[in-house]
Amino acid sequence: MLPLAELPQLHGLPETATAILDGLDAFAVILDRDLTAVYANDVARRSETPTELGLLRTIEFQIRARRVLETGTPSHRDPQPADPGAPVRTHVVRIEHDFLVVIAEDLGEAQRLTAMRRDFIANVSHELKTPIAAVGLLAEAVKEAADDPELVREFAASLVKESKRLADLSRDIIQLSEAQSTLRPEHLEEVDLRAVVDEEIDAHESFAERRGVSLFFIDSSNLKRSAAIHGRASAISSAVANILSNAIRHSPEGASVRIRIAHKKRHFTITITDSGPGIPPEHLERIFERFYRVDGARSREDGGTGLGLSIARHSLRAHGGDVTVRSTPGEGSRFTLSFPLNDIPKKKRAKRVKRTRKALQQLTDTKGRS
Repeated sequence: MLPLAELPQLHGLPETATAILDGLDAFAVILDRDLTAVYANDVARRSETPTELGLLRTIEFQIRARRVLETGTPSHRDPQPADPGAPVRTHVVRIEHDFLVVIAEDLGEAQRLTAMRRDFIANVSHELKTPIAAVGLLAEAVKEAADDPELVREFAASLVKESKRLADLSRDIIQLSEAQSTLRPEHLEEVDLRAVVDEEIDAHESFAERRGVSLFFIDSSNLKRSAAIHGRASAISSAVANILSNAIRHSPEGASVRIRIAHKKRHFTITITDSGPGIPPEHLERIFERFYRVDGARSREDGGTGLGLSIARHSLRAHGGDVTVRSTPGEGSRFTLSFPLNDIPKKKRAKRVKRTRKALQQLTDTKGRS
């Protein structure tokens, strides 16, 4: 069988069929009675994956195809759940007695998204189960201890803690949904990144004081350059807030958290460095996953929902940037949020203008001499 990209466009094939297949966003070929490919649409010709071609060569498919040729009954087959390596749905239909149309749909990406959605729902259900059960038990305990004010105060304090945990989890789920949504032009506004950092530092001062942590701000940015991007202000603020609160939460009492802003070529960076226990190398690749915790028990005790880093990464990538981490166990962690800028520094702009004027002058001089 010739590679599909090299198949000649044969005449004599049903024009209606080829016109329809040309418009499909799916792998489609036409086979003759010898089960030889005589036509392939653009998707099939561009295909770089051998999955669909491999299916055409299997004995199981050939038996199935000949049955369709003999009976004229179409055959539709979904991928087998027990065979995740071949997530392809196939349709085989006879046309004009001598030809077969084979359409293959790779469901791998759809299955991956379905699995992610299923896992997310399961994780949310698991995370909600504990505080909901705790609220119910504490409410009953308060009722039973109505005659003991000391017990009522103790249970009420726990009730407040669990209700806050529920509120934080609900907030973070909403923020994650917002971070994963597509940025629409009508939602974009000019966001001053310097102002966002200032506001978040002010907002986290009291939290840092309660934890006995000092915040140090270092401005290494170029004041002559812009630090503004077009985006969703709430999403960017949430990203910075999640990284900053995470750094404070994981720093020991008496330690410090450093926040540095800077221009790096065509990007504006916000670097947040903590003095915490650091992250073991085997966890670094997974810390941005939803609900992933290096130390689950400690994170829950500290009030973390396990969604903060995932929210930050989705928000940054939606704005064309990213968040990265470097960490050494026992020495703390450094998170860097990078935002792409469209500005050109004045010095570079002046050089570019000078080069353009020089080129124009040379062009003018050349024309004058000619």
